[in-house]
Amino acid sequence: MNKITVHMTKEALYDFLLFHAYSKFSGFLINILGLAVAFSGIWLYVSGQTGMAGIVLYLAASAVFLGSMPLQLYLRAKKQVGLHPEYSASAEYVFSEEEGICVTQGDMERHYRWEDIQRAVVTPKTIGIYYETERALIIPKQDFGEQFVEIFQMIARHLGRNNMRMR
Repeated sequence: MNKITVHMTKEALYDFLLFHAYSKFSGFLINILGLAVAFSGIWLYVSGQTGMAGIVLYLAASAVFLGSMPLQLYLRAKKQVGLHPEYSASAEYVFSEEEGICVTQGDMERHYRWEDIQRAVVTPKTIGIYYETERALIIPKQDFGEQFVEIFQMIARHLGRNNMRMR
């Protein structure tokens, strides 16, 4: 049995939201669209079909496409950590081979059996443990402390290699 205290930060939540957004096809399409706009502007400028003002507008539109999603996700992470108790208050996580994961926050306690956990993702700053298709326990890696390897191995044993995604 391993116990950790989780303190969500806006940086960790932002990292997870970036992964969640850009691991989907729609996130990929936004990047393609932004790059296509930039390349179109460059092509039109080089071929003489637009002037300096045109290329500036194309590159500005490209920057909006490419930069708006990360900016929106950063603002969302900042807001959620500040407003939602599930992110703003610390929580105790107990990882057990037999019981699964027990999360205690204030006077609320939730249990997640290993059989109910669908998958886990590892991002540069977090581990997300999905208990529903679009809902996950998000744990900043720094909160695992010395127990990171032991808990990570426990998660991997119960979920299997096919249900683990690492970035």
